[in-house]
Amino acid sequence: MTQARHEAYRSFVAAATREPNPDGYLFDTPRCRFRPEPSDELVTVPGAEVVRVGADVAVQLPGGARLPVTGFAFEKLRAVLAQLPCRYSRLTIELGPETESFMAQAFSRVLFAPGAVAELETQLPAVELVRFPGSPYEVVRSYWRNSCAVRKRLTEYEPPRDATEFRALLLELHELLLLGDGDAHSRSSFYLPASLLGRKRPAPGTFYEEPSELERRGTETILTRGARVSVPLLGGFNYWQLLAESVDDSGALADGRQLSIDGVDLGQVVWARAEDELENRAWFLPPRPLKTAHFDAIFADLQAADTAVSARDVPAALAALGAFHYRFVRTHPLPSANQSLSMSFVNVRLGRLLGSGIPHLLLDQFALRFELSAYQRLFARAARVWSAWPKSTPNSSGGATVSTTERLRHLMRMKNELNDYVSTLGNSMTLIEARARLSSDPHAAELALLSGT
Repeated sequence: MTQARHEAYRSFVAAATREPNPDGYLFDTPRCRFRPEPSDELVTVPGAEVVRVGADVAVQLPGGARLPVTGFAFEKLRAVLAQLPCRYSRLTIELGPETESFMAQAFSRVLFAPGAVAELETQLPAVELVRFPGSPYEVVRSYWRNSCAVRKRLTEYEPPRDATEFRALLLELHELLLLGDGDAHSRSSFYLPASLLGRKRPAPGTFYEEPSELERRGTETILTRGARVSVPLLGGFNYWQLLAESVDDSGALADGRQLSIDGVDLGQVVWARAEDELENRAWFLPPRPLKTAHFDAIFADLQAADTAVSARDVPAALAALGAFHYRFVRTHPLPSANQSLSMSFVNVRLGRLLGSGIPHLLLDQFALRFELSAYQRLFARAARVWSAWPKSTPNSSGGATVSTTERLRHLMRMKNELNDYVSTLGNSMTLIEARARLSSDPHAAELALLSGT
């Protein structure tokens, strides 16, 4: 990438960080993040019509759903819908300065860009890019587009032959994910990860070498420098306690834990706060300095996974992929997008092994707290249950097929079941009560990774 493009990206980040970040680290709030572009063909639901609702107006759908639209007169809104289907550029001519207001209210609700979504979906399913399955309109478009470029790089070119080439590939992919493969003057593919460090250090194609530094002040630990990742017990203490019990690793709940493998430091969990923060929280501090041994081990796991995938040895492949992901996210070599890129490697191989990749879930959070063998069991459970497709039904020709849309709906039902179950565990009055729920809903327990091989 050219220096001009890097400078343009830094300007893009500076402008973006002046606005509050509505997402946070987990992107767990459903909202439209997919931005339409001028060439997109926009459509509405067939049979949709503009109706009066007292002094206000709304878009009425055939099924009975109704979307109120504020700030528009009846005739104006009806004229807008009369343009459809049309390109987004045509709609902006009709709406003028009211375009932003209308799109904020209508896009992804009663107004869609199915062609634009389908073009990306055929290259890389959205469910392989997100923590939890949801509407494809919840995915940041530049992230999706750039992830397609990353997938293409991983599948159409020769894999790295050694750890040195692997290091170089990581930097290339990091730059590709953040900048895209456009020209020096295009910003449509610039992507800004939600992590705080990614906003503070807009440095595509570099490793993050700065060590984390601590100061002990009485009973408190103050973080004064370096990378840190928040590691709360998402889902509640009961859920994490049951997770830990299921893989025999009670240390995963500790507020302080440092792990290493074969003498190679893999970071630590600490209970601390930064100088300007009022409350202590659990943080993961990645190992520094980055050593050759870190990359050698990550690359060795990737090679082991490729060997096992080629041999169709599912248990060995899942163990190796779990180890690869574990070391990658704990080493945290890049200033941003470590989880996204590590799962890009993982999902390419799961697609070859199991037929599809999986959503990211809370796998990185588990990796930052559990020991390796425990995490490998959780990873294998996730791969097996979340790569599932719904049962097919015979079609008119006697065959049986399942569309990607049907699979997305299936995964969203799984997500809803998971959320309800984990909430139930969290609301249990005692751990004994929570344990009892393991047998009462075995399928939900499997979705929550509390059971399985």
